[in-house]
Amino acid sequence: MTDQYYADTACFTGHRRIRSDAVPEIRASLREAVSAAYEQGYRSFLCGGALGFDTLAAQEVLSLRPEYPEIRLTLVLPCADQARYWSRKDQQQHSLLMQRADQVLILRERYDPGCMQNRNRYMVDHASLCICLLTQFSGGTMNTVRYAVQQGLTVWNLAVPAEARQSLPLKESVWNYMPISPSASENADTATFRLIPAGKTAWKDISAHSWKKRG
Repeated sequence: MTDQYYADTACFTGHRRIRSDAVPEIRASLREAVSAAYEQGYRSFLCGGALGFDTLAAQEVLSLRPEYPEIRLTLVLPCADQARYWSRKDQQQHSLLMQRADQVLILRERYDPGCMQNRNRYMVDHASLCICLLTQFSGGTMNTVRYAVQQGLTVWNLAVPAEARQSLPLKESVWNYMPISPSASENADTATFRLIPAGKTAWKDISAHSWKKRG
């Protein structure tokens, strides 16, 4: 369960591969989510420093500094050589985020097969809110969100269409709707996702991968 000590801390998790035409919408959703979290008392935001959603999330937190002077960005990196095989452009962008972040935590010196999951669990264990972009039913993001639910975090999934998120007051909206069925929180191989109320628009496919709704 979440510790009261982390009541003002949120973490991010999401897919690395995102369609370029979806980026503006994701940025807008991130800005809305971070602003809403700040208004609810969240000040510290943990980001894993990966490509894709993580990078967009870190950039949006930094962009809100003028508006929210108490906001803090902590990069939680799985290993010191995380960006070793990235393109030069991506490495430069990563370096800039490290320079601008309020804090950089490097959990392991070198990459190993378990370092990504270790990073993801560290962030969940040190937060009470998980802001995610989850459109797939397998992989690291799915596992991280499942773990967040198990640990009792509130989960906001930005894959829920904006019109559905805006249809209800925030405290009653689908942002706070449990994203995974009880069977999934018990480590089931498959999950029934019930992210939006009956009759609302289905998920949008905004990742670079195809996905199929189950259940």
